Amino acid sequence: MLHTLRLLVGAVVILGAGAALAQPPAGSEYFPTKKAKWVYKVADQEVTVEVAGEEMFENQKCIRLVTKVGGQEKASELVTVKADGVYRVKVKDDKLEPAIKLLHFPPAKMSSWPVESKVGNQTVKGAFVIVSDNEKLKTPAGEFDTVVVEGKDFDIAGTKVSMKHWYAKDKGVVKIAFSIQNTETVLELKEYSELK
Repeated sequence: MLHTLRLLVGAVVILGAGAALAQPPAGSEYFPTKKAKWVYKVADQEVTVEVAGEEMFENQKCIRLVTKVGGQEKASELVTVKADGVYRVKVKDDKLEPAIKLLHFPPAKMSSWPVESKVGNQTVKGAFVIVSDNEKLKTPAGEFDTVVVEGKDFDIAGTKVSMKHWYAKDKGVVKIAFSIQNTETVLELKEYSELK
């Protein structure tokens, strides 16, 4: 009887540990990986980003994101979610060496991380910082509590770029603002839908 009880307790501990390990990392709710579609308003145009499915890349499970303008595919990338954040690992056919962390887990104000990577023969250097972990934001898709990640004065292949991303729970990126040589572009979420 004591032996059976020990086996039962051991099984419960193992199952409990397995369930704990299977829990998604804290903060991953800011970057949904299920099949979904985001429609962004950019001036008088629309840009659509879709989760096109899962893909294995260098022994890590990634999601493939496809960006479309006017129904035509313009860009694709592979992104993976790890215990400490969301990483972009590939853009079109080019591997990022090393992968670039886009969002740190857990998302806490003033968390920062350096970026020094290569995409093909181009270099990417800079640093991201979480400037707010609870900013209210209104977009055409509604009002959200967001985590704001900013990258100022990035050097991308010799060009100065600044960017800001607003992440909302269970919706992902709800706004993007970037500036390339003093020309600013803003994308605001117009519509979010989950796909089957």
